[in-house]
Amino acid sequence: MRTYDAILLLGLKLKEDGSPRPELMIRIRKAAECWKKEKAPLIITCGGRTPGTPVSEAQVMKRELEKLGIPAAAIRMEDRSQITVENFINARKILAPARPCVLIVTSDYHMLRSRMICRFSAGMRCRGSKARIPRSQVRTQRLKEPLHLIDYMLGFQTGRFRRPGWYLKLMHALFRRIETE
Repeated sequence: MRTYDAILLLGLKLKEDGSPRPELMIRIRKAAECWKKEKAPLIITCGGRTPGTPVSEAQVMKRELEKLGIPAAAIRMEDRSQITVENFINARKILAPARPCVLIVTSDYHMLRSRMICRFSAGMRCRGSKARIPRSQVRTQRLKEPLHLIDYMLGFQTGRFRRPGWYLKLMHALFRRIETE
């Protein structure tokens, strides 16, 4: 009953020692659960090296998936991306079908933007399987996500447009305010 060409497991900044954060482990377990339910034959782990860490997010996710019983042959790594847009564009290059259909696994608060990027920037058909993250763990990220969505919709994350100085100042001020509340 494989209904997708692949499961795209989106990464998250690692701890300084290169280990996964609790939120990333929730995503990893969700992807393993989807694979075991035969949703897709392949999991693509997406995420490059976090600055200051010895390994890529994709490598860490692959290792953790193998610990959960996913065979190495069922895992491909996309280990060059630094942002969500790059996750999808680079993962698209790994997939063979003309217009692949993928199952996205990411945090619940990140799903709307991820699905938009997958469809409009990478040209893939997609559905989502949300990794439900306790609200207490990611309050700041939940508040920042609408700002990231606006940033994407204005074309600043795709490289089509440069952010004007006033916009950068506004975004930095909003992020600082969110982080101090």
